[in-house]
Amino acid sequence: EIELSASAFNRSKLQQQESHDYDATSPSMSHPVDDEVAAANHATISTILHLDHVAIPSCYLMVGLVQGLAYALINVYPLDLGATEAQQTTLSSLKGMPSCFKIFFGLISDNVTVFGRRRTPYMLMGWLISSLSLLSIIALSDLSLKRVPSHAEYGDDSSSLNESYSTNVTEDNSNSTLTNGNGLVIPPKNAPSMPLLCSGFFVWSIGVWMADTMGDVLVAERAKFETERDRGNLQIFCYLSRGVGMALTAPLSALCYNLQNGPFYILTAASVLPIFMVPLIIRFHERTNFTPYTARVYCGELWRTCSSRAVWQPMGFIFMYAVLFVSNSAWREFLKSVLGFTPNQLNALLIVSAGMAFFGLVLYKFVLMRCSWRWIFIGGILLNGVFSSLQLLLVKGYTFGISPFVFALGDDAVMDFILGIQYIPTIVLLVSLVPEGIEGASYALFTTSLNVGGILSDALSTVLLRIWDVSKDTMQEGDLSGMANLTILTTAIQTMPAIFVWMVPHSAEELIQLNNDERNNDNRSLIGGMVYVTVVLLSIFYAIFVSVMNVFHPGW
Repeated sequence: EIELSASAFNRSKLQQQESHDYDATSPSMSHPVDDEVAAANHATISTILHLDHVAIPSCYLMVGLVQGLAYALINVYPLDLGATEAQQTTLSSLKGMPSCFKIFFGLISDNVTVFGRRRTPYMLMGWLISSLSLLSIIALSDLSLKRVPSHAEYGDDSSSLNESYSTNVTEDNSNSTLTNGNGLVIPPKNAPSMPLLCSGFFVWSIGVWMADTMGDVLVAERAKFETERDRGNLQIFCYLSRGVGMALTAPLSALCYNLQNGPFYILTAASVLPIFMVPLIIRFHERTNFTPYTARVYCGELWRTCSSRAVWQPMGFIFMYAVLFVSNSAWREFLKSVLGFTPNQLNALLIVSAGMAFFGLVLYKFVLMRCSWRWIFIGGILLNGVFSSLQLLLVKGYTFGISPFVFALGDDAVMDFILGIQYIPTIVLLVSLVPEGIEGASYALFTTSLNVGGILSDALSTVLLRIWDVSKDTMQEGDLSGMANLTILTTAIQTMPAIFVWMVPHSAEELIQLNNDERNNDNRSLIGGMVYVTVVLLSIFYAIFVSVMNVFHPGW
């Protein structure tokens, strides 16, 4: 009774504070208005574009801009530095590991204020960390790449070229691949070592994920007050902003990479751009008179949320969907070693796929927004299974006269298009579950479940590599039977979530009604909540363990 009374008192106090904070008419928030009316007015796209709130969509745009620059670079730069497969796995693991920390970012921002603010100080801190980490790579290494004609074009001078190459690369880059489709690539003597590159991008990823978490929570706080007609508009607008950012910089990064100092230009741009967020974050209006819950009440509210069937049931599906979306880990090696795809072509696959995911968001916004979530997931899963199975035709060489690059491009683009359609319903579902007072931890917990599921999916795809021989040498010798079998297996696994679609409600309204009914009746599930929390926490620790092992014992 004491705990419930304290919880009710804090919620009442929070509502009183909201009523003094939200004002639909004055950016200065100088006089109190009814909290629900004013908060609803703040849950519109036009309001977050106001100078006092534009830091929210700007944060999403900035995430897209810097990820477009960095991901296109990471996709090919390690190959030109001669990174082994184990080193590439290490870089990928370190880049993704901070996504497991979102729950901790949310917990800290909920409970530790800086100058009375909960979100913007950590957003500012995240962007500064990301900039400084990339500047350290720039300062400590030479990011130029010398490109010369291939041996066929170099003729009798190939021996002198090899001598020049061997004297210019460091031990870390001694295995560098000489050809990348544009001739020979010669890293400088002071090229960044893989430990420097991995540590730099690890810290960079921490900063970006911290800022991204704060942006997510700020949107979640406002999206709860959207009307039924506008529900999902804020998330769609913000994630479209991210997609626009990535669509702008990813092609520029791919083109710039071909310049002699391309990596230098890319990292410089990625480190300078976040500085433009500083004045917007400082100008952002954030409530400063917030009194956080006590630790006991806070944990009680978080547990009440996780033990609700309206939470653990749909989140269970989202987690399983992410885990079972198992990719073919040998696919990129097949494209590069067997089909001879160049780094530019691999980057083109990345860029077009990101663009199709963007169009998937647009299609959901204007065509599918009123459709049942269950049917969106069922249709997407089955359609993905069809196009994933088409990869088997590419492995067998049946492309119907279409070039392998265009055929592979179509497969990847359609699958990302489907994921783009499904992404917004997932985010709207997560926002609908966020309770007041613990927005940071709860929303970060939900998104962490999705991110950790993806990391476990990558780990599972790595385990599947051991079933058949899909090594580079075997595929280059013409034995693609293992590749074909692995493609069939991963396609079958990707269709399995269709069995569990019943766990997802048809719409946000149905989910909110279920959540409200359970709160009013205090009808919770101890077992369901315990299973959900335990699986997520164990998955987080396992994902961190896998990332650490990939760093210190590559190929374990």
